[in-house]
Amino acid sequence: MTVWSECNAKHSFGIAKCNFDQDTKPHRLNLDVGDTVIILKETTHWYYGYRQKAKETRGIFPKSYVHLCEYNIVNGEYCMQRTDIVEEITKVLLEWGGIAKSYFLSTNPSFQKIRRKMNELNNNRSALISGNLPLDEMRKVKLQATAQIDTGNKLLGLDMVVRDESGDILDTNAICTTELYENHINAVQRIEKANRLSSDRDMLRGHNKYSHNILLHVNAFVCKFMEDSDLLFTLFDGDTHKPISENYVVKWSRTGIARDIDQFDNNRVLFTDLSRNDLSISKMYLVCYAIRIGSMEVKDSTESKRTSMSIANSVLTAASRKHSQLSVNSTGSGGSTSEYLMRRPFGVACKDLTPIISKPEDFRGNLDLPFIMCEKDTLDGTLRKLIANKDIDKIESKMAVTFEVLRGDIKQIKEDFPRLVHTNVPVARKMGFPEVILPGDVRNDLYLTICSGEFARIAKTSEKNVEVTVCVANEQGQLVPGVMSIGAGHAPIDEYKSVVYYHDDKPKWQETFKIHVPIEEFKQCHLRFTLKHRSSNEQKDRSEKPFGLAYVRLMQANGTTIPQGQHILAVYKIDHKKYDKTVANSYMELPATTAELHGTKPSMSGLSLLPKDQLTICVNLCSTKLTQSVSLLGLLNWSAHKEMLEQSLNALSLVPGEEVVKFLQDILDALFKILVENDEPEKYDQLVFMSIIHLIETVSDLKYQHFLTVLDVYINESFSATLAYTKLMDVLMRNIKDAITPSEKSADGIELEESAAVHRLYKTTRYLHYVMKFVIRSRVLYAAMNCNTDYVDFATRLQELLQMFIDMIDCPSNLLKSEGALLKNLHIIATDLMEVFDQMHLSISIVKILEKFPKRRLTQSKMGCIKDFVETKLFSSPECRSILLPVFCKHIKDHLESNDEIAECINIMNNILKLLYRSDVGPTHNDVRDIMIILLRQVMKAAHTLDRDTGVVGQFIAIMLGILQRMDAQHYKYFVNDLHQQDELKHFIIEILLVFEELVSPHQKAVFPRDWMDMIMHQNTVILGALQQLSMVITDYFLCPVFDKQIWSNFFQCSIAFLVQSPLQLNDFNDNKRQIVFARYRDIRKDTAKEIRKMWFQLGKHKPKFVPQLVEPILEMSMIPETELRRETIPIFFDMMQCEYYSSRLELESYGDTKHNNAHHKGNFSEFKTAMIEKLDILIGAGKGDAEYKELFKKIMLEYCAAHNTLNVDGSNFVAMVTKLMDKLLEYRCIIQDESKENRMACTFSLLQFYSEVDLKEMYIRYVYKLCALQMEFENYTEAAFTLKLHTELLRWNDTELSPQLRSYRHSNCRTHRELKEALYFEIMDNFDKGMQWECAIDMCKVLAQQYEEEIYDYIKLAELLKRMAQFYEKILKELRHTSEYFRVCFYGRGFPRLLQNRVYIFRGKEYERHSDFCSRLLVQHPQAELMQTLEAPGEDITHGDGQYIQVNKVEPIMDAAFAKFNDKIISNEIVKYFTSNNVQKFQFSRPFRDSTGGGSMDDVRNLWLERTELITQFPLPGILRWFPVVDTHTFKISPLERAVEIMKDTNKDIRQLVILYQSDESLHINPLSMKLNGIVDPAVMGGFAKYEEAFLTDEYLEQHPDDKDLVEELKELIAMQIPLLNIAIRLHRQKAPDDLRAMQDHLECCFSDMKQHVESRYGRKSCDLKIERDSVIMRRTNSFLPALFDSSNNRLSETSMGSSDSGLSKSTFLPRPPTNSIKSTLASLSFNTRPLGHSPSTKGNKHKDKTPAKRRSMKKDRETLSLPVANCQWYTPPLTTITSTPEKEINTSVNSLASASNNSLSGPKTPDPRVLTEELTPKRPLRSEKDKERRLSRPASIATPTASIKAFADTRSLSESSNRNSVETTDSTSEEDIRPPPLPAKTRDSTDFSSLTHSLDWNPNGYSMLNVLSSNTTTTISSSTTTMTKTSITNNTYEYLEATNFSIQGINDTSKPRPPTPPPKPLRHSKHIP
Repeated sequence: MTVWSECNAKHSFGIAKCNFDQDTKPHRLNLDVGDTVIILKETTHWYYGYRQKAKETRGIFPKSYVHLCEYNIVNGEYCMQRTDIVEEITKVLLEWGGIAKSYFLSTNPSFQKIRRKMNELNNNRSALISGNLPLDEMRKVKLQATAQIDTGNKLLGLDMVVRDESGDILDTNAICTTELYENHINAVQRIEKANRLSSDRDMLRGHNKYSHNILLHVNAFVCKFMEDSDLLFTLFDGDTHKPISENYVVKWSRTGIARDIDQFDNNRVLFTDLSRNDLSISKMYLVCYAIRIGSMEVKDSTESKRTSMSIANSVLTAASRKHSQLSVNSTGSGGSTSEYLMRRPFGVACKDLTPIISKPEDFRGNLDLPFIMCEKDTLDGTLRKLIANKDIDKIESKMAVTFEVLRGDIKQIKEDFPRLVHTNVPVARKMGFPEVILPGDVRNDLYLTICSGEFARIAKTSEKNVEVTVCVANEQGQLVPGVMSIGAGHAPIDEYKSVVYYHDDKPKWQETFKIHVPIEEFKQCHLRFTLKHRSSNEQKDRSEKPFGLAYVRLMQANGTTIPQGQHILAVYKIDHKKYDKTVANSYMELPATTAELHGTKPSMSGLSLLPKDQLTICVNLCSTKLTQSVSLLGLLNWSAHKEMLEQSLNALSLVPGEEVVKFLQDILDALFKILVENDEPEKYDQLVFMSIIHLIETVSDLKYQHFLTVLDVYINESFSATLAYTKLMDVLMRNIKDAITPSEKSADGIELEESAAVHRLYKTTRYLHYVMKFVIRSRVLYAAMNCNTDYVDFATRLQELLQMFIDMIDCPSNLLKSEGALLKNLHIIATDLMEVFDQMHLSISIVKILEKFPKRRLTQSKMGCIKDFVETKLFSSPECRSILLPVFCKHIKDHLESNDEIAECINIMNNILKLLYRSDVGPTHNDVRDIMIILLRQVMKAAHTLDRDTGVVGQFIAIMLGILQRMDAQHYKYFVNDLHQQDELKHFIIEILLVFEELVSPHQKAVFPRDWMDMIMHQNTVILGALQQLSMVITDYFLCPVFDKQIWSNFFQCSIAFLVQSPLQLNDFNDNKRQIVFARYRDIRKDTAKEIRKMWFQLGKHKPKFVPQLVEPILEMSMIPETELRRETIPIFFDMMQCEYYSSRLELESYGDTKHNNAHHKGNFSEFKTAMIEKLDILIGAGKGDAEYKELFKKIMLEYCAAHNTLNVDGSNFVAMVTKLMDKLLEYRCIIQDESKENRMACTFSLLQFYSEVDLKEMYIRYVYKLCALQMEFENYTEAAFTLKLHTELLRWNDTELSPQLRSYRHSNCRTHRELKEALYFEIMDNFDKGMQWECAIDMCKVLAQQYEEEIYDYIKLAELLKRMAQFYEKILKELRHTSEYFRVCFYGRGFPRLLQNRVYIFRGKEYERHSDFCSRLLVQHPQAELMQTLEAPGEDITHGDGQYIQVNKVEPIMDAAFAKFNDKIISNEIVKYFTSNNVQKFQFSRPFRDSTGGGSMDDVRNLWLERTELITQFPLPGILRWFPVVDTHTFKISPLERAVEIMKDTNKDIRQLVILYQSDESLHINPLSMKLNGIVDPAVMGGFAKYEEAFLTDEYLEQHPDDKDLVEELKELIAMQIPLLNIAIRLHRQKAPDDLRAMQDHLECCFSDMKQHVESRYGRKSCDLKIERDSVIMRRTNSFLPALFDSSNNRLSETSMGSSDSGLSKSTFLPRPPTNSIKSTLASLSFNTRPLGHSPSTKGNKHKDKTPAKRRSMKKDRETLSLPVANCQWYTPPLTTITSTPEKEINTSVNSLASASNNSLSGPKTPDPRVLTEELTPKRPLRSEKDKERRLSRPASIATPTASIKAFADTRSLSESSNRNSVETTDSTSEEDIRPPPLPAKTRDSTDFSSLTHSLDWNPNGYSMLNVLSSNTTTTISSSTTTMTKTSITNNTYEYLEATNFSIQGINDTSKPRPPTPPPKPLRHSKHIP
């Protein structure tokens, strides 16, 4: 049995390191990699616990799948224990991840940047977690990570993080406001620096700017080596041609590797102590001298070139190690005596470092040093040659080094770069003092350069090979070992051997090395030079002995060291036979230099002068302990030479600074000893005093400023002159007195001594602080020795000295420099005086000194002094601060008022507030009070008045907040009492509230950037505390007895503005920011809301004064998404209602006597109601509020209303009304950004209706213009005009001044009702004109004309108006305009917006918009919706579901009964057709069905019924919207007989209109008339009205249906009336028919004769009011268009044949276009060829490909005759320029059947059960293959001409019955598929409806249109054929668009089998492409 035990607390948290998924087994917990798991229990191999993200699911998981981690528990959540920076990076990556995803989806250009930063942060995080980084790298990575975080936050607009220098996040609650502001400024600068991609070193902490270092790493040396060598690297000044630094020695072996094991793969050196001047010299070189160690001649070697690249693979053997040490060794010998070695020149390498130092980041890799051999030249000569070589880069032999510039002193560099500069790296110092000499830098280095020598030939015939050996010897001549060095990286040596030049009597060595002799031995030592000839023969060389000797002492007789510079040494010949080696120092009796010879030739035993020989050396001493100054030594030894004391004191000023600082303590001891012990104080005291001043001045110099520390240490620890203070004070007072006392003048009035005294005083005051340090230290020592017995005397003298300072300031003499120096040092003096003087008296004296200065005198110095005092220990004392602070504040206030020294004032105030925030400065209550009284108002004024673009405004605001932060209730009380006058208190409160409001207002420029989250939240915390204090002050002083409305109003405005500011809206923040803000500052909105509520209810009887005014701010406050806050504030609205309701209707400003007389109550809250409605609109529109607020408002307000007796009803009604408004506004806000313009307009209209109901004119007009703007945006000019008419209805025709509510921003210059109404009328007319609603425009003109004619009698305007009115009338007849189509749209499902859910609308379509286009547009607006395929009402699963379903079908408008006056009148069709589709409110659509009760077969016409539905909209269309909801629906049935009557009426009407058209326009083409007449008189296919005669005009029918007698008679009458109409039409046809139609004319007349005889014999003869003569035609039309039919085949169409209504031109032809010959000829060529029905090839016939040539030619001929664009067509067409618009369909009840034929046949194919009306509106079709799509899309545009297979045209009525019983809607042609591929079958959005083919094709070539055959109220069927269409669009270069429609007729043999989808037509061979 498994035993589970409680898990150890340390093992309770882990991370899944592998996926674990075992769903099939019980109790398993699935894990993904990275899941954090909390472990509760464990067993041997399993854990039990849960995932942190899913705490409710618990289970077991293997131990091996989890990595245990240390953790912390934060806010109840387990968090992995990491360092702060790792934790921060983790949170940042999580936060950035979501933003980066949104950036990626929106293709934001910043995505790549933030992606790179995230990758870098992830890498930094990995590096920090690994724990493998050294400290310096970890610090570097941390700084890099924080820089990436800060710059990334800036890029993403996130909050800025405030950090310290090490990158740690600051605790903002632990610092004061001003310090917080400074840290934000620093953070901004840090981010800007990081954005500039500064180098790593710039991101490190500040370096010592005076110290520079160069790190050199020698990597490789490519050269042919045959012997061991020494490589000496040094920095070289190209200008002076001298080395700058010590040498660095690399001992290179002949094998190409280092000879020294310590240098193995570690050839690096640090050149230090370089100054800025060193780095800025014009040419600095890195020079390498290569010195060969071997014999005189180079020994040949078999080894080829070697490089150090093999170092890593080499092993130093013991033998090679022994051989590699044969350089100048530590014993001074040249190695073993058996070896023949010498130092010979090999070569020189150099590199110009100047460009590298200026831009080191450009030279990160290896640097190549070109190397050349010396050949016969010296090393120095070779270097000069190399530097002068212009082809230096072409040299093949090179050294490879790495070079890096490091800034800072050595200690700092070792801390920052421990990897680069470790303990083993040698240091090569500069051969001189650095720019700044550090006190602890003890040096005693003597750099000796062997320059050159001259050696005469004695016995030798050739030049010598001279070798110089140098050693250090003591007085006894004994060698001092280990004190010489040839360079860093080499062990100390005993002797230095020079390079040997072959056969050179005047060698120029220029070899420098260092001699480091201990200071205690330096005085006794000297340098000894021995000269030796080195033979090229090894045997001879061994017998060679030194031939010469020279020496030089290191110390001179006067105690100074050997002077700097060159020295020419005398050379003495050594006679080895006579020379006594036992007396080693015998040569020291001889002169050392040639200057000491004085022409003599000294000699001694064994040594004789060589007069022609000399040795030149150069000495450079860098010693901090030895001096070369005689004057300095004289001063130090003054007691031995008192007679020279004055001279020594005066000469001190001439001693170089380096010498002074070296002996600083010794000089000071000597000076103070002279000051105390001299016997002539009058003579020496002043000299000593000025010498001390000079000493202080020297140490204060920039170069020696680090020795100030030495001076301070000397004063505090080494100074011992106890009596010096009295003399120093005496001299000091005397100097002041001399300077302020006017001296005598000379005879010419020139002041003699004053200038010297003034200058002396200036020097004294300049370094007065150090003088006082000596005084104070001396007094302290004296008091310690004498128990401070004479303190009073000392205090008195010190007080006198301070008084003399005051007198100096008060002196009229020009002592400005001295006074400035005093102010500069006063704070230091005061701090030191605290030790020996009473602090209170000292503070008073300082105040007197500051007050003594005139206002405008030394302003800057005085403010600087105050700034320095703030940082002193004296100011930290509460007692002294109480004296100093008021004075300081007064000075600051004066400068702020005069706008002078603003920056200094800000710094002082910042420092004061920082100090007062500290806990170690004692009580600060009184200090804050002083600052508050003196400075607060002035700071507020400055913050308020200064321009926010200036940088100081933020500092002033920070200071103001800092003061307020420190103020408590007692401070406020004291402050209020101080403002004892009421006006001052009022002004202060108004000022501070105004400042607060501007700080938080979004309308003002922000003081602090929006990403300064910490600063802004700190500001808000301080402001809240201030508001809480101010609320008490306002309540106490401005409520009673005197109420001040302004202050209360300002308080509410400020508080509410503070509450609603965006930085406090935690709900808008992401989770991370919300947690941070809540943890640091909590949610302060609740406290603010409570304060506002408290203040409101304290108003009492004054509440009514604020009711309309405070509605908006309190409403905005209550909309904050915080439930508790809303509950606190919503009751205020009910209180406002009560206040207005019970307010006095007699007194506007008070309650009046309402308490005693209820009749005085106002009794309503109309102002509150109006304000609420208006402000709700504004605020909700601005994004405030939500549905939760609406419900909470309703609930709370209804509770209060229900509990109130008086306001129960009115209040509840108001709440209901406001809730309804909020509902609409929220819906409007949600939808106004919707892509669906219909939804946006509907919401706007809904609000428009609401504001009309509540009679808010201003809001009503506002939404009128919003709706108008929406309509104009989408070019709905007609609707925009109707919308503007709403505004005119509110205006009157008079000159009344417009109220603000009725004004229009579109006509802001209109001032009266008449002016605005007239301007709006003209704008409305313009829009009606653009929308082609000229009838509406005429109505507007009539109203205006009446005003001009009868009211204002402005005939000029009337004349212009009538002209425009005439243009409108003319446009009605002459200009082409489309007929609107209407669609019924049902929106089913809860997925739609609420205003659409389960509602039915009638939509007015766009111009030439077909059903399929309309459906597509609707689906684009509702992409989630699905188009329903039937007209059946859906079930509850759809209406109550969450989906979106749309049902669309076309409806026909029913002309208003008021326009029945047009019937039976000869009126232009253009006049009538407008009223058929405009100003309509009733619409209908029909669905055919079969009913077998009529008898006969199901296909019998007696069984064909219609189900007709009539719909009534809320408003007529067109109106202010393009759609309106259906308010009433009525469905009824149309019997077959009634349907026959309707068809006959329409047919007769069509014939009548055709006759009128052809009589009025001679240019109309004859084809439409021919087709119409042929279809009626010879109805071969559909049977014509003969079908009706057989069905209804029989006795049998009357017997069965006796109630239909009247209808039967009406049908007979209509048949009879058709004969005279046909008679006129055929006669008219004869007049117009061309010769090629004569046969057709004869056929028509023959058929008509038979028809006429038949009808007249059965129904009698009728007459017609139309006449064939032109004179009888009343109407005339010149530029009308003809509704033409498309087929003129020989088959005889019945009157029920159908034509399609596809538009012939695209909408692009709506614009005016220039006529082109090509398009004119193309369109004019279209003709129709008559063909017998039997010869039409069927669809089946198309499959037979083996046609005979004759048949093919015949078919080709047919096609060409039918539709090819041939120029010789019979159709004549006028130019396109006469067309102003191109209609897609022309539909009206009188002319829309112009293309239909006779009504003889109504039979059609079989249909299903008549009871089931569920056929699809749009059939589904399979998707086209990709290959087929590509083939079709790649096909060039062409006109798809119809083939000869056209059999017949069916009437739309017939076709709709046979193809779709659920709809009478027309469908698109299939040619649409050639342009756009069909969508997926699931979404039925195909533009082609193959089953509902009620086509109405309008092809309008060159201005003529074939009108729709479909009647608005009827449908018919096709008996034996179906029609499909294809359309091809062609665009040419003249932007003309043509749509050619191709018909194919398919016989239906078996109606039970489903017909497959009709494929699109193939392009014809003769199809032509219009370019």
